Amino acid sequence: MYTPNSPLSPELDLAKPATSPSTLLLSDETPTLAWLVVLTSPRRGKLYRIKSSGLTIGRAADNDIILEDETVSRHHARLLVESGIGRPQVYIQDLASVNGVFVNGERVVRRLLQDEDRIAIGETIFVFKHL
Repeated sequence: MYTPNSPLSPELDLAKPATSPSTLLLSDETPTLAWLVVLTSPRRGKLYRIKSSGLTIGRAADNDIILEDETVSRHHARLLVESGIGRPQVYIQDLASVNGVFVNGERVVRRLLQDEDRIAIGETIFVFKHL
């Protein structure tokens, strides 16, 4: 038997998350489990997690990844995440940059990325990692 407002009451306030000092609140964003890892440049070894909303790369301050390189356009490229069978698919798209985006040595306009692809933007080379 329960009484109103008891811990077993069906009238729990679900608008308030039940938290304690040890509770870990996770983001509402669906994880993509994909990263760019810098292979060259002063940022060698840095990891950039690819969010489900994607990310942008360029020289301008409003990019997610800012490359201080004169051969990189202000808004050079973006990564797009689209739902796929089993896991999200990540595409790279050149944003009409002057010097291009290269995946595994080939200049691309838009390309579906595969685990271990090498991406060259200006003097920076990234490796794409996808679990």
